[in-house]
Amino acid sequence: MGKRIRGLLLTFSLTAFASLTPCLTPEAASAVAEAETLGEAVTARPVSLSKGGFGGWEVLVHMPGKQQGWRCIIERDDGKLIKKEVIENPPSKVR
Repeated sequence: MGKRIRGLLLTFSLTAFASLTPCLTPEAASAVAEAETLGEAVTARPVSLSKGGFGGWEVLVHMPGKQQGWRCIIERDDGKLIKKEVIENPPSKVR
């Protein structure tokens, strides 16, 4: 039980920290998406956002052991998750 609580606190603190800083690299966007979905970020690519600003990142997230994954859109200027869609589970990264 203690490990679950520590894991949840870590997730919340990472999410809160990520929302305070700009998301200028694909690695930073992947970290935000992983913290929000508890999955494994597979790809991150830059996208333009309709509301202007600096644009954002599209991150595809693999969920191990599941049939569905996530497509997350992260704002570049403040690192917030602005959209999360269910997609077919993308293949995981080969390490």
